[in-house]
Amino acid sequence: MYSKRIFAPAIVTVIVWFAMSSVAAIAQSATDITAHANELTGTTLTAHVYEQCDITVPAAITFNVGDISDPTPSTTAAALTVTNVVTVSPTKQLRVSVKASATNFTPSVNGATTWAASAVTWDAATYWTGGTGQAGTLSQSSYTPVVIGNADTAAFSTTTLHFTLAANTGVKRSGGHMLSLTWKVESIDGGDGGDGH
Repeated sequence: MYSKRIFAPAIVTVIVWFAMSSVAAIAQSATDITAHANELTGTTLTAHVYEQCDITVPAAITFNVGDISDPTPSTTAAALTVTNVVTVSPTKQLRVSVKASATNFTPSVNGATTWAASAVTWDAATYWTGGTGQAGTLSQSSYTPVVIGNADTAAFSTTTLHFTLAANTGVKRSGGHMLSLTWKVESIDGGDGGDGH
């Protein structure tokens, strides 16, 4: 028992001494590395940038039909804005198109006569900044261009996009007849669908 009591403190003392020696060695080693530091090169940072843009389309377009026998313009001109345009080359352009989600409007009363999607048309807009408006007729089967941005432009927009709903004397039910739209943005070559001028 006595020898164990003496031996145990001796072990602790040795361990502490070696630990202190290791700390000193590490500190000395770190000093040496700093004093003889080597510069290493060869790491490359690469930012992969995709073709992109931000687009804002009308939340709603309303036609207040007061006479079903006359074409009805939308209550207000629509706004459409495309910003932060990034393309693969300065000759590329962005084309914005639209398509109907269904062949016909959903009538206010189930089964009632309503408008076909093709009853909606739009003009080229009174004024576009940075792009050229495209007059068109809404379709459920394919996308129809609304605007083509100028080549190498950072943004294009309008606040004067006019939609018109055709006359339809077959409509007999009042209330809200509704149709959803889907918008598409694509990058095209300068000669594909317009040159933006």
